[in-house]
Amino acid sequence: MKQGFTLAEVLITLGIIGVVAALTAPALVQNAGNAKVVPTLENAHEQMLYVMPQSLIAF
Repeated sequence: MKQGFTLAEVLITLGIIGVVAALTAPALVQNAGNAKVVPTLENAHEQMLYVMPQSLIAF
């Protein structure tokens, strides 16, 4: 009964993972530059009060 993986199987798998990573890395880097900063809780609260001034929320 065969147990484990051969060196060839491991190298082929790592090669495929490397190729996929090399193809997707530029897109991920480009998207990271376009990401917006998540507003802080205070900014979100101020924006909510601006949009819905009739609501009274106290912290």
